[in-house]
Amino acid sequence: MAEFLSPAWIAELDAAARAADDLSVDGSLVIGQVVRGEPGGDVAYQVRFASTGATVVIAAPEPADVTLITDRATARALHEGSQRAQDALAAGSLKVQGRPELLAARAELLTALDRAFASVRAQTTYST
Repeated sequence: MAEFLSPAWIAELDAAARAADDLSVDGSLVIGQVVRGEPGGDVAYQVRFASTGATVVIAAPEPADVTLITDRATARALHEGSQRAQDALAAGSLKVQGRPELLAARAELLTALDRAFASVRAQTTYST
């Protein structure tokens, strides 16, 4: 059980993504997540999709196709599934940079990613 947004948690997401057999794409797609205002500074990671499957890495200097930017409370609500991204966007607590149309075109892929992360989500711990 890893703490939300910790390097160990990102490693668990990576293991879950690598184990999934339905996360490959033609070409590539990189989705970044930035959580602002963390005590140690912003937390950033990327989900990288390729023809060989998906990986999750602590954000590298390589730009993402789409980056989601939010605060910890919103990131947690999105991770837990208690808030929809559309609602967070409408409330202004989620910002999107890059090419958001790529997400709309990959709805099935994102659903598969959500399934892959279910086991991590069920075991994630949260500090107060």
